[in-house]
Amino acid sequence: MSARRVAVDLGANSGRVAVGHVYGGRLEYEVVHRFPSLYVTTEAGLKWDFDYILAEIERGLVIAGEGGPVASIGVDSWAVDYGIVDQNGRVVCTPFHYRNSRTDGIMEAEVKTNGRQLFEETGLQFLPFNTLYQLKAHLRDDPDHFHPQNTILMVPDLIHFLLGGRKAIERTNASTTQLYNPTTGTWSKPLLKDLPGVEAMLPPIVDAGEPLGLLRDDLRRNPGLRNTQIIAPATHDTASAVLAVPMEEPTSSVYVASGTWSLVGTELAEPVISEEVHSQNFSNEVGVGNTIRFLKNVMGLWIFQECALSWKTQDVEELIRQASAWTNLDETFDPDNRAFLAPGEDMPNRVRGAYKNLPNDRAQISGVIFSSLAVKTAQVAKEAASLAGQELKTIHIVGGGSQNRLLNQLIADAAGLPVVSGPVEATLIGNLMVQFKAADELKWSMRDTVRASTELETFQPRK
Repeated sequence: MSARRVAVDLGANSGRVAVGHVYGGRLEYEVVHRFPSLYVTTEAGLKWDFDYILAEIERGLVIAGEGGPVASIGVDSWAVDYGIVDQNGRVVCTPFHYRNSRTDGIMEAEVKTNGRQLFEETGLQFLPFNTLYQLKAHLRDDPDHFHPQNTILMVPDLIHFLLGGRKAIERTNASTTQLYNPTTGTWSKPLLKDLPGVEAMLPPIVDAGEPLGLLRDDLRRNPGLRNTQIIAPATHDTASAVLAVPMEEPTSSVYVASGTWSLVGTELAEPVISEEVHSQNFSNEVGVGNTIRFLKNVMGLWIFQECALSWKTQDVEELIRQASAWTNLDETFDPDNRAFLAPGEDMPNRVRGAYKNLPNDRAQISGVIFSSLAVKTAQVAKEAASLAGQELKTIHIVGGGSQNRLLNQLIADAAGLPVVSGPVEATLIGNLMVQFKAADELKWSMRDTVRASTELETFQPRK
C-alpha cells in the first residue's frame, strides 16, 4: 500500500477533504470532511468567506492526520479568483466572489477595443469574471493594494501559502486568468502593460507535481502531519477533473466536467488559436503535462440549484423524477444568458421570463431547465470536436453533475451519442493522482488507474 495523501477540493458550493492511497493498482479514498463554500456580502460586494474556508480546511487536515501519517496534501479550487498578501505574509485582500458585480461592463469594453489581441495572446474564452477584468475593477476601486512588495495568488495557491508553502501560481490555474500565453508558457507582457503594478506582484509559475514546502509548524504538531509536504496538484479543479476522465480514445471523446458550471471540451497537444475559435468563444487552457484543455465554459446546474434553494426543496431527487415528465428537447432556452449569472431567489421567475408561457410549476420549470442544459451541452460538445478536427464518438461526464441520471440521458438523446458517466469525485481523484505520480507511486498511467478504480455507467441515445 502507498503512503496516505490528502486532496482538498473546493467547489463553488462545497469543499471536501479526502484521504487516499493506492493499493493493487487501484485508488482508494475516503472523504473525511465536508463543508459548504460560504460567501458574504460586503460593502465591496460578494466575497468568499475566506477565513471560514481556511479554518474548515485546517479542521479537515487535523482529522486526516488523526488517522495516521499524511505524506502530502494539495489544494484545487474554482478558477479566476485571487487574494493579495503583503511582504510579511499577511492577507491584505481576501478573494472576491467571481459573481461580484464589480466587473459589470469591463469585459465588453475590453473586447470592443482590444478583443482580437486578447484572444491571440491568451486563446481564452471571454467571460466577464476572468481575472483580467477583476484586476481592472480592483485597480479602479482600491489601487493601494497594488504595491510591488505585495503578491497576487490564486485561491488554491493562496491556501498553499497560508498552510506553509512558498508563493507560486500553478500553471493550469494561471492559464485561466486571461493573462497567460499558452503558446509561450509565460505571462503575457503586452496585456500586463495595461495593468499598472500587476506584473511585479505575480509570483513564479510552477507545474503540477511541484513540491512547495512543509506544512507550517503549528499544524505539524499533529503527529500525523509532522512530515506532510505540500504538493501543487492541477490547482484548477477542471484540470484535475480532466485527469480523471476515463477516456480510452481522447481524440474521439469530449468531456463534460459537470457541476455548478459545465466545462465542455477535448484534450489536445497544442492550442488552437484561429478566427473560428475566437468567434465561437472557446478556450485554450493548460492541462497537466502541457496538454491543452480545449473547452467552453457553459452553464451547469447553477440555475436548477438556485431554483431549488428558492423553493426550499427538501427532496431534490424527487423533484428531478417529477421533472422527467416535462422534458422536451425541441423547446428550450439559452442557459448561458447573462440574466442567470447572479444568485437570487427570483431565479424561477428569470427562467419563466426566458421561456414564454411556462406555468409556475416546479416540475415543469425543472424539466425545461434540464432540457435546455442538455441541448446546450450537446451543441458545445459537437462544436468542440469540430473545431479540434476530431470525430466525436463518446461524451464522458464527470463530477457531481454526473449523478443526475436524467440530465445524462437527455444529453445522450440531444447529441445522438453514448454518454459515459463517472467518476463523481473526479476532481478529488485527479488531485490525488498528481500527488501519487509526483511520488512515483502509480503502477499504471493515471487514466488506467481511474478505469480500474471506478464503476462507470453508459447512457445510450433514445430515438
